[in-house]
Amino acid sequence: MAYSVLILDDDVDFNSLLTDIFEQADYIVTSLEDPIEAVEVFANTDYDLVVTDHKMPEMTGAEFMTEIKKLKPEVPVIMVSGFLENDTIRALISGGVGGVFLKPLNIFSLLERTSELIEESRRFKQNSDSDSGSAMAGLADQVDGDAQMGFAFRSFPCKSRTSIDFAERLYSLRNFKSTLSLIGEVGTHFRLICEDIRNFYESEKEHFIYLSPGSFDAEQVLSLFDEAKAAGAERVTCVLLDVESMSDEQKPLVAALSKCAGVFESIETPSRTIFCVSGDLDVLFDEGRIDEHLYILMGTAEVRVPALRDCASDIAVLAQQMVVDIIKEKGLGSVSRFEAPAREFLSQHLWDHNYEQLRATVRQVMESSPGDVLTLAAVTAALQSNAAASPRARFEARLSGARVDYVRAASVLLGGTRAKVAAFFGTDTTVIEATLK
Repeated sequence: MAYSVLILDDDVDFNSLLTDIFEQADYIVTSLEDPIEAVEVFANTDYDLVVTDHKMPEMTGAEFMTEIKKLKPEVPVIMVSGFLENDTIRALISGGVGGVFLKPLNIFSLLERTSELIEESRRFKQNSDSDSGSAMAGLADQVDGDAQMGFAFRSFPCKSRTSIDFAERLYSLRNFKSTLSLIGEVGTHFRLICEDIRNFYESEKEHFIYLSPGSFDAEQVLSLFDEAKAAGAERVTCVLLDVESMSDEQKPLVAALSKCAGVFESIETPSRTIFCVSGDLDVLFDEGRIDEHLYILMGTAEVRVPALRDCASDIAVLAQQMVVDIIKEKGLGSVSRFEAPAREFLSQHLWDHNYEQLRATVRQVMESSPGDVLTLAAVTAALQSNAAASPRARFEARLSGARVDYVRAASVLLGGTRAKVAAFFGTDTTVIEATLK
């Protein structure tokens, strides 16, 4: 199916260049030079995407986007310009632009982003159409997510419409070529989400490496790329966790890694980058926790991870999955289950610290009352206990979480052989499997 693109640029030569680029890529193109005429044409014609210049005599690209978004807010827009101030770029991203490209153009990146935006828009429309006026839409909370979506997804059980939409959007973006930003609230389980992205691929030649503030430096990155290359990696995905917590020395390395520039220009294996941050990008930028280079990089293609409170139907199922994981980790024989009042409470609680708070609560329940039935009283007691935890307890919990990073790093360096990793730590493979899971 050929998709249609409206191109608006008052520069005749550049308009012609854009037209040639999109027509060579088999898009149906309408090229216009007058923004007022473009608004009228857009109102009376269906387009899959709009590409517009920013600096035009009668109307800026931002003003043009505002006008057409009033008419058809679902149609994605890409902005192209010779020069834009950082504040302007921020305003455009906040206003809903799907991509900002500065001249001279990277044609491949432009076409890649075009494809991603059209696919996102198409899936969003399909989901909206299936929900609209359907008496069956409410049953989405009761069906198995994997069966409904046609692919496996484990970071959310996908019992709610919100988590299903999130999973489907990630799946549609699985073939992104350069960068992808996951934006969540405090306590978001970014690593598990990235494992889902990893599991979208059946090939062992797709390698993921995880880098956090405590394990990110140039030498470590280059070493991990060498290991991946030796293992036959055809592409490496770099997952950068807690980007907002990176040091001032690390943040320029983050930008350089995403471009394979500077100290990383010797990297030959094709790569791409997933940025993971907790908090709104605008707020983080204003607070100085991400610089302008990262802000622009991360704002190009971002996906917001839903908070648990927006996925109420998922919470009790997610908690039960955590129980099963703890049972396996401890080598226990029977599986404990939450009683109905406990499941109801879990689903209704707001979980201000999201997945991490839920996981800490479930673990506390299993430590304090690991019977066959997990009661509401045990859940509320665990919540109160975690809320009252001392700074030392929170510190120790953070260290406990870091052990996963340590074990994963050892696994990468030892070629992923579980027996070697177990021998390195002086334990057995079941403990390593449980930790990595």
